[in-house]
Amino acid sequence: MKMDDPRWHIRRLILRLFEGLLSFYPPRFRRDFSTEIRAVFLSRMREAEEYGGLAWLGAVFMEITGLVISILRECWHELGVRKEKAMVPDNQLPKDVNPEGGGNPTIQPAGTPGALWFSGWTLLTTAAIPAAVIAAAPLGVMFIWLINLGVQAGFWPTTQDSILEGLGFLTSFALVQASVQWVLLRRFLPRAWLWFIATGAGVLLGGLAVGLSLGRTSLPSRDPLLIMAAVLLPVGLALGLAQWLYLRRFLPNSFWIILCDVLAAASILLAGGSFTSLAELVVFLLPGAITGLGLCLLLNQSYVKMPYPVQIKARRENKRRLSRLGRVGLGLAALVPMFFACSWVYTGSQLTLAKNEGIYASPEQGMRALAQKSYAPDRRVKILRAGPDSSDGSQPYVWYVIAEVRASSRADGSELGHNGCDAPGSFFLQTREGWVLVPEGAFPGFIGYWMKVYGWAGAGQATPSTDWAPDQPSRFCQ
Repeated sequence: MKMDDPRWHIRRLILRLFEGLLSFYPPRFRRDFSTEIRAVFLSRMREAEEYGGLAWLGAVFMEITGLVISILRECWHELGVRKEKAMVPDNQLPKDVNPEGGGNPTIQPAGTPGALWFSGWTLLTTAAIPAAVIAAAPLGVMFIWLINLGVQAGFWPTTQDSILEGLGFLTSFALVQASVQWVLLRRFLPRAWLWFIATGAGVLLGGLAVGLSLGRTSLPSRDPLLIMAAVLLPVGLALGLAQWLYLRRFLPNSFWIILCDVLAAASILLAGGSFTSLAELVVFLLPGAITGLGLCLLLNQSYVKMPYPVQIKARRENKRRLSRLGRVGLGLAALVPMFFACSWVYTGSQLTLAKNEGIYASPEQGMRALAQKSYAPDRRVKILRAGPDSSDGSQPYVWYVIAEVRASSRADGSELGHNGCDAPGSFFLQTREGWVLVPEGAFPGFIGYWMKVYGWAGAGQATPSTDWAPDQPSRFCQ
């Protein structure tokens, strides 16, 4: 083959690529087998040149692909060999002597999780959801304050408060879930603080990626179940991948955690698009049960094979320690001030978020402002009912307003309901500054109760107006 032949230059480039790839083999493997690999590769190339054309290119592609796969496999094997050499046998673990000189070891194996651990994991992982909801409001207020501070300084433009509230929930859920799981796993996994980072980063980054994707694309359907699936499944996948990156260093078959997290996220879809009964809310136990069962199986089957099993300090008798009953009593006593502190923070945060959305002179004005944001400019709004939500008059500052709205479309372009009409209903709470809109999912009745306790409620002297009574057949959108 002559040097001015284009095939000669191609063959030279392929040989350079081959030599470059050989350098990625582990040194031990490259020293023992590089000559043999070179000979086989050159022999295959000479055989392929007899066919020429696409057959030759196909042979080159197959050989290079096989070489890359072989390099990855040998590098993975070399990594495993290094880990095995770094293993410390249990009988060589350092031991200490107790103060009495008995020679008992101060460390002992942490063991593996059992049924009690599985129950605690399921319940606490589920409890992390309402805990994140409570913590979301203070974080949302903090984000709004930071954004408004930057807007005033001219660093960035303003943004929607709903986005910041969603970011607050996502951050609180990531922190609470990661903290709960770290506490439960620190006795069974080495460097469990890395699990905290992996879980928090998986939830946060997965949620942000999904939020940005959905914000730039329009779903073909407004089916709530489809929207839930578009959010939950990618977040579950991102969480599984992040946790797998941590577990793969300690547990064989750790890739199963990815499937567990995806199934846990998908299990919430069993409740449907809305949660209207207790049976549907029980579905929220499934994510904790699925991930807890998966971790139990992985840890119980793999504990004896872990490169360096977790060791915990052996407990010593100490008469000065409080009895278990005393510790339980102190814990229960601490729940009382903690409950009042949480209620104060939650109520204040929700009211701050609501005030940031707008303060209105009356609930009717607030409903019309909400309709202005939610419907096309040709809307016609009729207030059907505006009055206290409680029938006994115990919370005159908590009102529920129902309106009848007719328009060509909603603000996002979607069509209205029956006969081109919607009948939205919203809660409005009266503060000292005026009326604010509080979404139903924020528990307006609960907020209203603590508003009175902390002296944040308004006078509640607005005059109710109604054109429809709850005990009568509905006459709207007819």
